[in-house]
Amino acid sequence: MNLAIDIRNVSKIYPRSWHRQPKQALSEVTFCINAGETFGFIGQNGAGKSTLIKILVGALQPTHGEVRVFGCKTDQPSSRIGLGFVPENPSLPDYLTPIEILRMAVRLHQLALDDVDRHCQFWLDRFDLAEVADSPLRGFSKGMQQRTALAHALAINPRLLILDEPLSGLDPVGRKD
Repeated sequence: MNLAIDIRNVSKIYPRSWHRQPKQALSEVTFCINAGETFGFIGQNGAGKSTLIKILVGALQPTHGEVRVFGCKTDQPSSRIGLGFVPENPSLPDYLTPIEILRMAVRLHQLALDDVDRHCQFWLDRFDLAEVADSPLRGFSKGMQQRTALAHALAINPRLLILDEPLSGLDPVGRKD
């Protein structure tokens, strides 16, 4: 079987700071997800869902254990090629435009496309961003920024798509779309 995600005995302990004790966010988590599967984390606030997602995308390292994405350890940049990620609160550079963000994503993820602009335009159209494709994100609402993040994650033709509350900030029409 082709494993998309392989998590083995992962623990995450946030170290002690001047005003609080060390906090264990994850304790000996182990599971695998096969390529092509759909999987969801369900749990109460503070259960470690976002911490585990941050470890999967390489934004955090586990205190103990090992995480692999398609066989690559998540501390290796190659593990993020083809990984689409939409956080609850995206932090895209606000001086860039949606078309610039999608073009950059296509280049960083090494997509071989005949027409990069046509490909990016497809995703901008899909998320109703075509009219603002050349406008800097700094003037966008949270919902428009979320749409841009979704277009960005899908424009790379991801082999793995990780969504952390992706509908946050979207209006009812955006959620339906």
